[in-house]
Amino acid sequence: MNGTGNGSEDCPVYGPQVKRPLRVRVLQYAALVLAAAGLILLYLFSVNRDIPLVRIGDITPAMNFAYVRIAGEVTSDAYVFQSGGVVFNLKDGSGEISVMGGRTQADALETSGRLPGRGDRAEVAGCLSVSADQKVKLRLQSAGQLVLNRKRAVPSTVAVSGTRLADVTVAQKGQQITVTGTLKLITVPGPGAKTPYVLTLEENGAELAVIFWDDVFRGLENKLPIPGKRISASGRVDVYKDTVQLKVRDAGDLRVMENER
Repeated sequence: MNGTGNGSEDCPVYGPQVKRPLRVRVLQYAALVLAAAGLILLYLFSVNRDIPLVRIGDITPAMNFAYVRIAGEVTSDAYVFQSGGVVFNLKDGSGEISVMGGRTQADALETSGRLPGRGDRAEVAGCLSVSADQKVKLRLQSAGQLVLNRKRAVPSTVAVSGTRLADVTVAQKGQQITVTGTLKLITVPGPGAKTPYVLTLEENGAELAVIFWDDVFRGLENKLPIPGKRISASGRVDVYKDTVQLKVRDAGDLRVMENER
C-alpha cells in the first residue's frame, strides 16, 4: 500500500471540528459565573463587615497586623513630617497609642482640614504594628478611616494681644499662638477645589496668611469678615513652600474685634 487511496482512513482530523458536548460547555459557563459571584460576595463582605473595636490596653503581640478600630482622645496635635507622613497620639483610658499615616494620608487629611488636634475625639481604623520590644502603633491606611470630632473651643471674652505678626517665624512651626491684625485680603477656593480659605492679616507692614477649610467656614455660618476689620486668630503655626502660615481648626478661633478701630 502506497497510501494513494481516498485517504479517509489514513489522515487524522485536527482542529475545531471536534466540539465539546453542550452540557459540558454549560457547566463550564456556570462554574465561571459562580466563581465571579463568589469573588464579588467575598469583596462585599470584606468591605462591609464590622471592623472590631479594641481597647489599647488589650492589644497583645499576637494581634500584630490585625485590622482594628480604636476610639479615644487625641493627646497631641498631628505632626506632618517634611518628608511626608503624619503621626499623632490617641488614648482611651486603658493606654495610649501612636497613629501613623503615610504621605497620601497626610496630604488627604491636611487638604480636607482634618488633621487631629489635642483634645479632639477620634475613631481610627488601621493595621496594628507590634515591634519586637512590644511598642504598639496603628497604621492608618486610608484618610477615610478617621472619624474626627473636634473639641469645641470656648470663645474668649478677654482681649488677647498674642504674638505680633512680625514675630511669627519658621522656628515656631507646630506651636499654638494667637495673632491680631487687620484683614487685608480674602482668598476663597473655587468650586470643587481642595485649597483652603485664606485670610491675609497685616500689622505694621508685616503680613500673615490665616488658613482654614470648609468645616470652619460652615462654623462661621458661611460668612467671612469684611476687609479692613481687626481680626484675632488662634491656630497652629505651619510652613508651606517656605512661607509661614497659621492654621485655624475651629470657627471659635476666629474673632472680629468690633471694639477696635
